Amino acid sequence: MRRINKFLENQTIKFTLLFLALSISVFSQPTNETHKLKISLIARSYGDSIYLRWAVTNPTAWRIVKENGFILEKGEVTNNGKVNSYKKVTTSPVKPWTDEQWINYFETRTDRAEGGIDNEGIAYLLGIGEKSDEENVQLPVENEDYLKAIKEKRSSQEWGLLLTLVAANNSLVAAEGLGLFYVDKDVKENETYSYRIYSDYKSGIFSFDTTYFTIKNEKFDPKKFYKNLSANENDGSIEIIWNTDLQFSTYNVERSKDKKTYKRLNDAPLLTLKSAGADSLNLDSYIDTTITNYKPYTYRVYAMTVFADEILLGEITAMGRDRTPPEQPFVLQPSHIDENKVRISWQMADPPAKDLAGFYVGRDSLIDGKYNYIHKNPLPKDAREFIDTTFSKFSYNFYTVFAFDTAGNINPSYPVYVVLNDTTPPAPPKWKEAFMDSNGIVTLRIEPNKEFDLMGYRILKANAPEHEFSSIIEAFGNDSINYHSISEFKDTVELQTTTRYVYYAATALDNRYNESIFSEIIAVRRPDVVPPIAPVLTDIKVNEKDLRLFFIPSPSEDVKNHIILRKLSYEEKWDTIAVLSSNDSTFTDKNVETNILYQYSLFAVDSSGLKSDLSFILEARPYYIGALPELKNFSLSFDEKNKSANLNWEYENLKDIEFVIFKSYEDQSLVRYKAIRESNTRNYVDKDFSNGSGKYKYAIKVFDKFGGESKLSDVKEVSVK
Repeated sequence: MRRINKFLENQTIKFTLLFLALSISVFSQPTNETHKLKISLIARSYGDSIYLRWAVTNPTAWRIVKENGFILEKGEVTNNGKVNSYKKVTTSPVKPWTDEQWINYFETRTDRAEGGIDNEGIAYLLGIGEKSDEENVQLPVENEDYLKAIKEKRSSQEWGLLLTLVAANNSLVAAEGLGLFYVDKDVKENETYSYRIYSDYKSGIFSFDTTYFTIKNEKFDPKKFYKNLSANENDGSIEIIWNTDLQFSTYNVERSKDKKTYKRLNDAPLLTLKSAGADSLNLDSYIDTTITNYKPYTYRVYAMTVFADEILLGEITAMGRDRTPPEQPFVLQPSHIDENKVRISWQMADPPAKDLAGFYVGRDSLIDGKYNYIHKNPLPKDAREFIDTTFSKFSYNFYTVFAFDTAGNINPSYPVYVVLNDTTPPAPPKWKEAFMDSNGIVTLRIEPNKEFDLMGYRILKANAPEHEFSSIIEAFGNDSINYHSISEFKDTVELQTTTRYVYYAATALDNRYNESIFSEIIAVRRPDVVPPIAPVLTDIKVNEKDLRLFFIPSPSEDVKNHIILRKLSYEEKWDTIAVLSSNDSTFTDKNVETNILYQYSLFAVDSSGLKSDLSFILEARPYYIGALPELKNFSLSFDEKNKSANLNWEYENLKDIEFVIFKSYEDQSLVRYKAIRESNTRNYVDKDFSNGSGKYKYAIKVFDKFGGESKLSDVKEVSVK
């Protein structure tokens, strides 16, 4: 031990902050609340052997497996995807090297570069040489922060483990010495194997999950990682984006100005740390800010893998571009200067930007609309006014002025609204319905006016149609409320009176306070009996094909029926779907479609025809499980005369489905081959045997337009000579 420590004291350890956290992205797996410890496993095949790497990221787990080791097992995967019985790869658990093995390695190694990072030394010092003393934590003295001391202890353990895993990622010797690497040479090329790793350690607090990894043993080709890179060509910078992989630990980016000589841009290997819930977890990027706009650069991205090698991921050429838009125009209030003319004026800085090229004027009926250009050719850069002769007199007119520069960058102004000169009043309102409940509350509903500039309504009331009507509701005048959409009003009247009816009229007003003439007078009858108490809709049980409603019936003695109402969530009108007896408390709605949101309510009707209030509204959506029935009686035959494969099958009579035929040649995997979109088709003739003689396999799967699918049918094969 002393010889090792003395040897390592003379080694130079060089790390950057980015490099320290390498293991987080490669192996990090969160443990759950039941203290199940996780072992992460990954593998790479070479044809004559399979390399396996694993790790733990919990300091407690690392302390346990250093003593107990890892149990690595392997099973062959058959053609039907099943795994034969697992057998241990090694006779005893895989553990870190003993001190004697480390001593022998350090005294005999000769290939380490001078001045480089001593990954093996780091692995020993932090992973093996520094023993854990969690059982004998020294608590702080009196008046010191106990919680802080515990956190600091935990933090030091986590960083020590991180540095240990960094060393293992950069040196297979370090990984092997830590008991985190194994080469399986007892394999056959093109065979598929399933590996699993675990630790048999168990206690009342901790245990380990078993981790599986399946791999086909074929020759390693680093070109399979080569992908097309993408780039964001920004103003003064270029962002290079690439796909990440579990085998990748860090990245290096190189740049060339002539596609011949490349220079590495990053001083240390790149790593971006992301939380588990972050967007684009499968993407990483590098931003180059040392560029000149409109000058092309070629970039190459390399990935360091957990198997301690470097792979070229891709190459791309990009250039920075001017992305800075011109100054935002300040648009003054437009003026309705003539019956068919609106003047739009705007201001810019004086002098404007040198690259300002001109303007477009856009218009829309909505403040957050698309604002299509209202003239074909751009306005010159010195223009500060435009006359619109195509505006709408029957809709709102919002304007935006777009400034654009010579690079095509556009900057829109804030939208502004023109107030048109208007002296025409709206049409008189039309009553939709009016009724009074047992409490004397009157509900008045108006058919919404169609005028675009409607501001609201004035509701008037009288006790007789020949009396003078008095205004009781003025639903307009507050800019924070959209009165154009309000068409229901409430009033309260006295029930203890001999007057049987109360009478209402209404007028409509637009944004210029032009008022319509009176609507027709509507008479609302006062109730003469007490209506029933409303039932209570309590719950809805959701299935794939129906919805079951549960409710508490109205307790009123003279209830005759309960009326079930339904509507789509975005509609206003309710539809009556059932009339139930007074004793019913459930109803099953079978006339529903999956993935449609329905709203339900109900009310009671007594023997006099009086109706209760509506119950509370509940909404529900029938769910769709997406599991289609399996294909039946799939058969396959080969017609030697016509050189064709005949596929036949049986299936239920479903609509909007398609049959997808999968096909493979010899030992290749099945791939999607043909989609048959005729729902009533039950056969297919295949004459494409372009691969020549040999065995061809077929299988069929069913899909529908909602994303549902069946299981893959049995695999059938024919031989073509």
